[in-house]
Amino acid sequence: MTDKKEFYKQKNGKEAEDRSKTGVRSGLIGICCNILLFAIKLVAGILGGHISVLVDAFNNLTDMASSVVTLAGFKIAGKPADEKHPYGHGRMEYIAGQIVSFVIMIVGATLLRSSIEKIIRPEPVIFTVTALVILLCSIGIKLWMWGYNRTVGTRIGSETLIATAKDSLNDSIATTAVLVSMIVEAVTGVSIDGWAGAGVAIFIIISGIISCRDTMAPLLGAMPSKELTDEIRRQALSEEKIIGVHDLMVHDYGPGRRYVSLHAEVPASMGIMAAHDLIHKVENKIMANTDCDVTIHMDPVEKDDKETIRLKTMVSKILYTMDKDLMIHDFRILQREPKKIIYFDVVIPGDRKDDGSAVAEKIKNAINTWEPEIETQITIDRLFEKTTP
Repeated sequence: MTDKKEFYKQKNGKEAEDRSKTGVRSGLIGICCNILLFAIKLVAGILGGHISVLVDAFNNLTDMASSVVTLAGFKIAGKPADEKHPYGHGRMEYIAGQIVSFVIMIVGATLLRSSIEKIIRPEPVIFTVTALVILLCSIGIKLWMWGYNRTVGTRIGSETLIATAKDSLNDSIATTAVLVSMIVEAVTGVSIDGWAGAGVAIFIIISGIISCRDTMAPLLGAMPSKELTDEIRRQALSEEKIIGVHDLMVHDYGPGRRYVSLHAEVPASMGIMAAHDLIHKVENKIMANTDCDVTIHMDPVEKDDKETIRLKTMVSKILYTMDKDLMIHDFRILQREPKKIIYFDVVIPGDRKDDGSAVAEKIKNAINTWEPEIETQITIDRLFEKTTP
């Protein structure tokens, strides 16, 4: 079985084309299954007078619309880059997932309203063998669709198909509730149709909200997985001459269309051509082992200058004493005469509410206590290991 990493490795080649075809095929399967379920439930509901079955039939019609959205989303997302969209159309898949999530919530709200009406004005549910067989078949088909879409969605990393899988599971639960209500009323004469429907509707609404959140995250700029950032760092630092990595950013333009930028520290003593060749080698290494295009900014740092090492060690101790979460990079001496000026970036955790100015001032005061003649220039950074819109 092709895993997610293999699917993304050649995002502009055959693998990307296969991914698009897989999504389109899932959409077509959904359309066919939901049309079939709608037709047989509609006929059974009309002939037998089963109101709950008719409601379930139109729920499947709504699902067919979701499948059309899924198909269209993959079709558009699979289009190559053009002049107006130089990074491709991959985010359309996320938008399609949003639409499916909203449809799930609308269906849930509609079912909740219908269920409340049934609680207020109960209606008898007629039990027949025909309805029993149709509902059992419907549950089986929806469970199969849930498993299929979940498996394919996980394999190709598609939030849209995962949302569609959740919708299918919700449908199977809703249909089960209709079936159980029919059986309970036929056996006991007690009507629980409305209450069961209300519980299922609330479950569906919550599921839609969760799906909406999951498909919205990459559009807003969600944190990339720790596995991805760790792999990028590992690949970069595997080169002996790379001293450190920082300011790592991941830009997400759709599944298989991620762009990475980062800063890599190299010895200042390296020649410019040697440093360029090293950075180019690291870029290619990361691209070969992830699903990302990579751009690296080169930061030359002093490794052998004793005064730079002494001052950097002093500042590192100050930061560690002040706050163990603070990190430092890009340390250098900008000027040595007549007054020494040092420059560095301080990285603060991304969840801090302040802008870091108070931290910078506190660091400057601590440095001046140790070395009064030094002027300090500090840039406050936040952790950039996140996706950006």
